[in-house]
Amino acid sequence: MGVNEAGIGLPPEMIAAYILAGGRSRRMGEAKSDLLLNGEPVVRQIAARIRDQVASVRLVMKPDAGPTVHGLSVVHDAGTDTALVHGIRAALAEPGPDWRWVLACDMPLVNGSVLRGLWEAAQSAGAPGACVLLPGRDEPDPLPSLWHRDIARRIDLAWGLIARDWLRLADLAVWHVAAPQTACFENLNTQAAWQDFRRRHEGA
Repeated sequence: MGVNEAGIGLPPEMIAAYILAGGRSRRMGEAKSDLLLNGEPVVRQIAARIRDQVASVRLVMKPDAGPTVHGLSVVHDAGTDTALVHGIRAALAEPGPDWRWVLACDMPLVNGSVLRGLWEAAQSAGAPGACVLLPGRDEPDPLPSLWHRDIARRIDLAWGLIARDWLRLADLAVWHVAAPQTACFENLNTQAAWQDFRRRHEGA
């Protein structure tokens, strides 16, 4: 088996990336999928950064989105509400590679090193995927995360709508992220966070 551009023993053709962008963005005040940095949508910049590590990059959005958004193919989730698990389920249900790298549209600095950390955690634990635990957090976060598509066969109503419950029920390994790596996980949840990010990165 060759080595991925991210430095892992998993070729890109065995991984599909899905950027979840179907939330209501209430705290942001505008659709996160439409945020522009240096005149280009952030979601397209995320896709460009990770494209060499995966077979494909798609957005996961609600059915009212078109077949493409900002030049990226769209997978529609079937949930009537904005629970994160609907996006994960949609990513797992798609035909394609065995491994699904699920990302957030509001984490613009995620790169191949994150995929490497998730893959190594999953392989070390013999798990069907992995999620991240950031320094100072009590619980792992559902995004970004890596899932084997076979998990889709195990999902049932008892899993509920809480994404952190899905991490446990899917038996995902936990990658304990070291402090120097946390910059990759900057999360833009609010307009204040977005404006601060723009001040630091616009023109870069």
